[in-house]
Amino acid sequence: MLKRILKIGMVASVMMCSFSAFAQEEQTQKEYQYPNYSFWSNWSLGANGGMTLNLDRAGDEEIQPSWGFGLFVSKELNHVWDLRLQGNLHNVKNGMGKSGSMTVGFTFSIIDAIKGYNPERAWKFYLLGSAGMGVDKSGVIVEDYGQVYYLAGAGLGLSYRFAERWTAALEANAYLPGDLGSPFDGFKGYYAYTSLGLAYNFGVTATDKARIAQEAMLTQENFDALTQERDQAKNELEVSKKSERALQEKVAALEKAQVNNERLAKSEEELAKLRAQIDQIKKEQLTFYALPLSILYSVDEYRVPATEMKKMKAIARVMNDNPDYKFTIVGFADYTGSADYNQKLSEKRAEEAKKVLVKKYGIAEDRLIIAGKGQGDSFGDVKLPINRRVSFYRVIE
Repeated sequence: MLKRILKIGMVASVMMCSFSAFAQEEQTQKEYQYPNYSFWSNWSLGANGGMTLNLDRAGDEEIQPSWGFGLFVSKELNHVWDLRLQGNLHNVKNGMGKSGSMTVGFTFSIIDAIKGYNPERAWKFYLLGSAGMGVDKSGVIVEDYGQVYYLAGAGLGLSYRFAERWTAALEANAYLPGDLGSPFDGFKGYYAYTSLGLAYNFGVTATDKARIAQEAMLTQENFDALTQERDQAKNELEVSKKSERALQEKVAALEKAQVNNERLAKSEEELAKLRAQIDQIKKEQLTFYALPLSILYSVDEYRVPATEMKKMKAIARVMNDNPDYKFTIVGFADYTGSADYNQKLSEKRAEEAKKVLVKKYGIAEDRLIIAGKGQGDSFGDVKLPINRRVSFYRVIE
């Protein structure tokens, strides 16, 4: 009877705390899209400690609480699932023996699965499941074998993120050990572990932050704004070309009429100024394509990352919508390695980007020119990911 009361009370208290916290969350919330993080983002390191109860007792033996301690490493796979590797040290069988175990498992966030991703949500109510191996030299957990055993665990957890990187959690787990010497005989009793824990999240890598910021620019509004700026620059360029042709005709007329050298020199000076203005317009137009759709790379990487394919698709869309457009694909590198190596690396990045446009999206090769800038033209800190990029510049003819 006491066993049932303990289990029911443990589950009920966790659920009441969880749902009372979530009841305060607004019913209507902004829709968020979970970012596509890389493997090295959102790892956490934590520790927990609390009470171990041996629930596999004989006769009228009283349940006596003992202590437990654990260390864990977890990786956020998405807004619902986390991977967890945990090591535990427990006093078991009413303190008769000490047990060490290593488990691998997952946590499943119930509220996030129901309500969707929300980075502002501080509370999580989740399920835990794990499996692993344990060692108990005292032989009190699995009496027939004693040294090494296998185990499975399941439980509930409630966590609260009280700072940007710090999270506190209350967890209740039940562990079922089995005899490794006779694995087909089933589990040999069970014990519970209720703990309070603290975890530190190492956050998102600088590369992921830069990539996500770039992807945020690939909205329809930004794409339309770029298209409008492109059209405006195109119109200004056409006006400049007309003015250039008119001035060229004027110079030709002056030469034909054999005007004096002073007036001819003055006309040539005016023509040079106009040509400088046209060159400036061309240069300004190029900036519309340089950074918003640049492909970012990790150190020493030259193949287009899968996370950057959205930008390649956007470039292909521009070229398919405008068959007369040609682009120069320019590769860049940071200051990691020698200048000669970085020059070759930047050229390989540009060549690989061209292959993607040609083979994946069917863009004609004669519409693409490649170039490498090596470690030149850096932005800010030379180690920033933006200096490991490929940029696209429209060829103005």
